[in-house]
Amino acid sequence: MNWMIEYSLPLFIIVISIEKRSLNYPGAISALLLAYIILLTQNLNWFLVLFLFFLIGSIATKYREKKKRKMKIAQKVRSSKNVVSNGGMPMLMALLGGPIGLYGFVGSLATATADTVSSEVGVLSKEKPRMITSFKKVKAGKNGAITIFGTVVGSTAALLIGTASYLLIKNDLRIIAIAVIAGTLGNLIDSLIGAVFENKKKCGNSTTNFIATTSGAIIGMALGAFL
Repeated sequence: MNWMIEYSLPLFIIVISIEKRSLNYPGAISALLLAYIILLTQNLNWFLVLFLFFLIGSIATKYREKKKRKMKIAQKVRSSKNVVSNGGMPMLMALLGGPIGLYGFVGSLATATADTVSSEVGVLSKEKPRMITSFKKVKAGKNGAITIFGTVVGSTAALLIGTASYLLIKNDLRIIAIAVIAGTLGNLIDSLIGAVFENKKKCGNSTTNFIATTSGAIIGMALGAFL
């Protein structure tokens, strides 16, 4: 009976996501496959940490959505590209498994969470955004634009991922440190790529996100090996 509940949970969540217009149908199918791969290769606790990322991201996206629409920076319904670019690397880390895979999983997921929250919530900051490469003031929502507030809320979101991973997967305080450090650095890398490449149309947002989450995974694995 327990396995039936475990494997029904992702499907239930996906149905709710479609109804709430958080995911379109291709995005929902991608998310469902990703969730089941993590369940099959690891266990329910790994999936719950992944679900926390989705929950935090959904709340951040819906936060003051009307104002973001007026600013013309509201997030569209997420597609399969969004799902794979943010969840693909955590899935690969789950497939890798072991301590190294766990560190990479936490690092990449913390990066995805930090980036989503800093983008969705940080953009509402009263502080004038600055371009990460030049620190010149720019319009809110521009690729590569950062604020202190956005960075802090992003790091706080990464902390939540680390805390959940510590409580659900492995009782090792290094996991929390890995999440915060990798999540924060990965988030900044995302902004840097956005400023240098995305603004010049050399890559899209999905590519930027995937590179950032890959960076977060690498940082997470390196920290796990040396901390």
